[in-house]
Amino acid sequence: MAASAEPQALGARGTARRDAMLAAALDVFLEYGYEGASIEEVMRRVGGSKASLYRYFGSKEGLFGDIITARCDEFMRGFKVPAQADDDIEATLTALAEFFVTMFLDRKRLELFRIMIAEMPRFPALAQRFYEYGPARGRKLLGDYFRRQHEAGRLVCPDPEFTAVQFIEMVKANPQHRALLGFEPFLPGRNAAQHIAGVVSLFLHGCARRPDSL
Repeated sequence: MAASAEPQALGARGTARRDAMLAAALDVFLEYGYEGASIEEVMRRVGGSKASLYRYFGSKEGLFGDIITARCDEFMRGFKVPAQADDDIEATLTALAEFFVTMFLDRKRLELFRIMIAEMPRFPALAQRFYEYGPARGRKLLGDYFRRQHEAGRLVCPDPEFTAVQFIEMVKANPQHRALLGFEPFLPGRNAAQHIAGVVSLFLHGCARRPDSL
């Protein structure tokens, strides 16, 4: 993959110009898919020459990769996890689940995910880039929180990153899959709040019967 220009090396004006190209390119990719999207259409919307776009992003693939990175960075900026082992784990997990549901079911994110999955076999470097900037960072951040709670004796999760993956997937997997297929994201008779409450309760308490109820 051709290297793109680092935002911090561009200055304020260059960064603003680059961000405008990314915003226009995102809309073009969402409208036309990866194959149908053209650099010419991006520049028609944002103005300027193709040479400037290639200077910022190196190639169409580099442009698409930077869109993925930017969306991952946006996600991580909103991913707020307590720095300490807080007392109210249920409230923390509920807030995180609400954030996940909002972000993973965002219309543009869903469509970009469809395009990305379709293109990953041809561009394995993009797959690696997405995983490192998105899922791996989220797993590590939430895993650190679960590690702190394990060390504080509030949770039993000796493999915190595995625990983090399970929680994230419990929250987002089925709603995201349903939404990608064009269905209502939540199971019949349930809304987002009920889904989140059910996931948090199941995650914290499991399905096992209590000894005193046997």
